Amino acid sequence: MAQRNAASQISSGTFVSSLEAQYSIPSFAVRQLAQDVILRVAAQARAERVEATLPKIAMLTKDLLSQDDCAARNFVCDARLQGMPADTLYYGLLAGAVQDIGKAWDNDEIGMSEVLRASRRVWTILRDLREVFVQFGNAIPGQRVAIAQCPSETHSIGMTIVADDLRRRGWEVDLLIGYDQDSLVDQLEALSPSAVAIAATDADMTLPIARLVVALRAHLPGVWLMVGGQVTVAEPNIVALTGADAMANSADEAERLLLAHMADRTERRANRA
Repeated sequence: MAQRNAASQISSGTFVSSLEAQYSIPSFAVRQLAQDVILRVAAQARAERVEATLPKIAMLTKDLLSQDDCAARNFVCDARLQGMPADTLYYGLLAGAVQDIGKAWDNDEIGMSEVLRASRRVWTILRDLREVFVQFGNAIPGQRVAIAQCPSETHSIGMTIVADDLRRRGWEVDLLIGYDQDSLVDQLEALSPSAVAIAATDADMTLPIARLVVALRAHLPGVWLMVGGQVTVAEPNIVALTGADAMANSADEAERLLLAHMADRTERRANRA
């Protein structure tokens, strides 16, 4: 239930906007996450998709920066209802609007308060679009998971033991150790897993985990993310603090959550058919 409540908080936009107030996260960390959201999503813009949605991008940009907290989300929802494909919504409409916000920020046309406001709304829309990518993805879910050492983490024994345990249970596991953030994101983008477990040990890893979650949400919109390891004991609010979907600190718990995730995807596919 705690994880469900945390996910609800994140989906309503508290991840970026209320971390400082709710969890005493330093303001520099909140600004860093807001910057990551803007830069990572802007980098996903694809020229042909942007061209296809150009008339709407200016309107979405205005809504992302407006005083109306619901305008941008409703605008994207309306575009979905009117039949705009998920990849065009993300790689064209949303990424194009965020690209414009990034340019305005670079040119000092908007300040940090506007960037924070826009990043919170972008994060909420990303959560909405993730559901669309999951629902309409063609990949058949199987017993496969990527387990990734969080950048800056130095311990890897625990995650290796869990990976070996899951393999003995019949899981196909991609184990990624020793990568910096950009290299890790590249590796995971190439693997394109439906589920990724991010391994870390202590509360000091909260910000690196959150930054990795932002990067993976931008590059793999449909991915399901679990935080694993002793960090889940050191920081019980790790799901809400990072924007992940779940947390686990044992192979048994990880497998239970992974199987629940797979069952959910299978049910959505059946409902679609």
